[in-house]
Amino acid sequence: MRRIALAAAVVVVLGGVMPTAGATFPGSNGRIIFRRYLNEAETRGAIFTIKPRGTRLRQVTRPRRGFVTTEPDWSPNGKWIAYHREEVETQRSRLFKIRRNGSDRKYLSGTCTGKCLGDSVPAWSPTGNRIAFQRELCSVGSNNLQAIYVMRADGTHARRVTHKSTTCAGRHPLADLAAQWAPGGKRLALERVNYKREKHAVFTIRLDGTGLKRITPWRIDASRPDWSPDGRWIAVASQEQSDTRGNIVLVRPDGSARQRITHSPGEAKWYSSSFSPNGKKITAALSPGVGEAGNADVYVMGTDGSRRRNVTSSGPWEGTPDWGPRRKSQEESPRHPL
Repeated sequence: MRRIALAAAVVVVLGGVMPTAGATFPGSNGRIIFRRYLNEAETRGAIFTIKPRGTRLRQVTRPRRGFVTTEPDWSPNGKWIAYHREEVETQRSRLFKIRRNGSDRKYLSGTCTGKCLGDSVPAWSPTGNRIAFQRELCSVGSNNLQAIYVMRADGTHARRVTHKSTTCAGRHPLADLAAQWAPGGKRLALERVNYKREKHAVFTIRLDGTGLKRITPWRIDASRPDWSPDGRWIAVASQEQSDTRGNIVLVRPDGSARQRITHSPGEAKWYSSSFSPNGKKITAALSPGVGEAGNADVYVMGTDGSRRRNVTSSGPWEGTPDWGPRRKSQEESPRHPL
């Protein structure tokens, strides 16, 4: 929900900007994590995990009414989940991490002070010692200054990666969102909003803010990048055909070999893709249309878009899936309301 509000100037034209999925690291396939709205007004949303076959659903967060916990991202070892919690009324977001059983919640947005309006969309580094995220620094008119940051996994030592020299004065034609780590940990993929073009494109960048490179053309309106575990592909969501239709596209990190793997009919739209840890499958959210009938479910498919099947099929809108690694230790039920 936070990112919809942040890119409001673009949403009117694009027909909505949905949240991201988290990065995937190499390993054996484990549980899929996602966000589910708990009421019709979508003012309360919780994080759940589920097996890829659609069994053994478990609730991780239990937010109060008026709060949405969303954008979950598995740590590389599968022990922690990073996410952001949004207060619906103020649209202010803050970052947290929590154990996979719902215990030991920790606050990570201690450096969001002063003019900082919110932190959202966390992504673990491949080593698990850092987290990338997007920060809304200020709002001027309809354009928000949003930049990518990297911090330690305990929430300290946050530093800006993009828009380093940009201040809150004046207008801000570009916003950077939804960073995801390359498997080698040396580059990030990010989504850039161009308010003038009213389009999105995916870029890659080094951690020191140099080497910014656009890998998708503005015309395909690409967003929500996710690296494959071997680093050879980046999955993005594209609205090239129309503002009301969305598909998943794979592209090489250098921008070559772009290929669409889904073919949405009518007003169906794919969102939020995430590779499986073994790199052989993709999980994504699909909305089949508009209105109540368009509530999204989580799916699993091959990396070529074949063998698609439901993981969830409930009434509420479900999205932001991230595919986690398999763990041998026994999982417990959630302990605390959040």
